Amino acid sequence: MRPSAHGEWLESSSARVDHPEAQQCVLHVFACGVAVFHLVQAHQPAALTDLAVWRYRSYASDLPWARDKLRDLLDEEPARVPNPEYVLSLYWLTSGPWSGDAHDTALRLLSTPSVLVDRGAPDGPAPLGGAVEESLLATGFDHPDIVSFGVRGVSTAYAGWSGVAYASHSRERSLTIDELVTCELTVQALWCFTRQVQQMIEDGQDPFMPEQYGWRFLRAASSRLTTARAQETAQHVLMREAIMKTSGLAERLRAAQDALREGVG
Repeated sequence: MRPSAHGEWLESSSARVDHPEAQQCVLHVFACGVAVFHLVQAHQPAALTDLAVWRYRSYASDLPWARDKLRDLLDEEPARVPNPEYVLSLYWLTSGPWSGDAHDTALRLLSTPSVLVDRGAPDGPAPLGGAVEESLLATGFDHPDIVSFGVRGVSTAYAGWSGVAYASHSRERSLTIDELVTCELTVQALWCFTRQVQQMIEDGQDPFMPEQYGWRFLRAASSRLTTARAQETAQHVLMREAIMKTSGLAERLRAAQDALREGVG
């Protein structure tokens, strides 16, 4: 495996692995004990609803695939391999039939695709029907958990609990896909780390981590993710703020930090 570029404070290594449908799949293993798969998949759906249904149906195969891949790589018994926590989508929109307000609404829908899908259908996630998408595109769509981090004339961008959607309008001035991916990988790694601390608490254990990944590590992580850097662009700040808010990571970092500090005392 080779070192990954997530900053010296969050050490990690990465390696390419095979995935049955992805154009590219990279496994990032963080020294704090978290593994994150980054899958790159290109789609040209006929409608947003089609993409939303694919996204939810892919859960049924990607989550067990990730578990099986980790089992093979670790050469462990199935019972000893942890279950994958979550699938988060980052949509990089390169083209679409919308313009004006409809384009903005399309990005909002991408960040919250559940409104286009019947997830309780007997045979698995099913489309709600083209009329729903058409109506939302015509009248607009908003959600209290969606946060915009686009810049007028540069990009249209939204973050939600289910994912992030980004459309660049100026290649020279907009964020790059690598910048978005690096931010998401960092946030997801720390989300899973704090989830492990939470799981220990819920299992009735006193949470414990090696000293180098104890409460001081989480305090430093929180500062790095919530404080603007001197030479950081406004777009980077807006991106981090939006993703941090919609993921709930800031609150999780504080809770895990407090729990680990109490454990030391």
